[in-house]
Amino acid sequence: MRGFQQKIKDKITGFNAPLFISKAGSAHIFEAEALDRRIPFLTELKQIPGVSSIQAVAFKPLLLQSTRFNDTIQIANGQDSLVQRQDMLGLMLKGVESRYNWSFIQEHLVQGRVVKPQNLNEVLISLDISKKLNIKLNDEVSAYHIKQQPILKKLKVVGIYNTGFLEYDQKLVFGNLTLVQQMSDNGTKISLRPKLNGKAEFLITVEVEGDASNLLFDWGLGKDIYTAQRFASLKDTTLKVYAYRFGNESGKMELIDSAQIEINTPNILSYNDLQLENGTPVCLIDGVQEQVFATQKGPLRFRFLDGMGTAAQFISGFEVEVSDFTTLASTEKALKEAVEMRPVNQHLLQVSNIQDTEADLFSWLHFLDFNVLIIIFLMLIIGIINVGSAVLVLIVVRTSFVGLLKALGANNRSIRKIFLWQAAYLLLRGLLIGNTLSLLLCWLQDRFAVLKLDPAVYYLDAVPIDFSLWNFVLINVLTFGTCMIALLLPSRVVSRISPIKAIKFQ
Repeated sequence: MRGFQQKIKDKITGFNAPLFISKAGSAHIFEAEALDRRIPFLTELKQIPGVSSIQAVAFKPLLLQSTRFNDTIQIANGQDSLVQRQDMLGLMLKGVESRYNWSFIQEHLVQGRVVKPQNLNEVLISLDISKKLNIKLNDEVSAYHIKQQPILKKLKVVGIYNTGFLEYDQKLVFGNLTLVQQMSDNGTKISLRPKLNGKAEFLITVEVEGDASNLLFDWGLGKDIYTAQRFASLKDTTLKVYAYRFGNESGKMELIDSAQIEINTPNILSYNDLQLENGTPVCLIDGVQEQVFATQKGPLRFRFLDGMGTAAQFISGFEVEVSDFTTLASTEKALKEAVEMRPVNQHLLQVSNIQDTEADLFSWLHFLDFNVLIIIFLMLIIGIINVGSAVLVLIVVRTSFVGLLKALGANNRSIRKIFLWQAAYLLLRGLLIGNTLSLLLCWLQDRFAVLKLDPAVYYLDAVPIDFSLWNFVLINVLTFGTCMIALLLPSRVVSRISPIKAIKFQ
């Protein structure tokens, strides 16, 4: 039972840390609102006793689509039919930092490797997901996620893990934190783009992705609300714009992002110099980093250098690893005192305990303690009955011996001690044989995993063993002590034996 509880606990905390810091109001860590990771007192939190590490993570729901594959199904007449399938699964992508502790996943890695920080489009999936979607190692899979609209992204499977813990194996995919940040609409990012609107003028506009609230833009003449610049004519130049937002912590305007556009013209151009088709300027190149339009004087070229934005600063929260799970309550209390009721960027933080987040699983594990008590109680009752019966038999068989001792002057107490010593010998002999067999069976199970379990039911594929010297000694002392105390009652039969009757019986 202890081994089972520990293994399940290790698997739960292997996927998610014991403590999680997120924006206040989040019901579950998978649903946490985006949080600005720039917390001024983060270093202070790392000094709290019991905290071993703090790592940023982000979660993003996605749909993973398999490639087309052939499958065999059984039709109504009992014959097999070959069909083509392309399945989809709704999953949760967990983005982790480069210094993430992969020890738990590497322990259960069956193929490939963990993701590399420099390769953003790498992911790690479970064996259960790979079977359902017919995905092999190093396959490129299609992932759909929601930004401002559904977006398709190609991801490469570089590793497959199998923990047997289907609660998470069926839904969790691992990837880089930057990948999740790119797939989200968090933060603010600006870019400059030309708009040729047919009004005999050129318009250079700021396009904002993500949070566009309360922004001011500086085109070189000071901060203002204007998001565009109009030009009657264009010449070779570079335009740069800066985006600012008021910082509640600092009380000043803070630089959020910057972007620029490089304009190359064959000569000074007016809007009338553009070549039009059906009133629309002719676009020769329409790329992400460059646009080229046809004019009567030659190509008009725009090159873009978009801003980096603040998306890299937004996460779902911080996973807090603890040095000792038994002191989780005290570590959580200290962390809450340091985090809660301290506003960060106009919002409050909260600390979640994995025992609350996964309350059903931990309630189930705690309920097993009750099963252990029942089993120990029943086995003690059996031991008391068996040894008590043996002592009674010894006394009955030795009735004449008891009578002779009493006739020679022995008192009841000294005679009872003789039988209690015999009972103690039987107990110790039984404990020795039982412990030897149990240790042998535990070693065989730990070494060869003879007794198997159904992972769909127990979340483990074999019965786990967690040997504790303290538990081992405690159960032996408890058994011996309880049985010896219980034997005081049957040993009182000695006092009822009359020496005269015992000798006559002989």
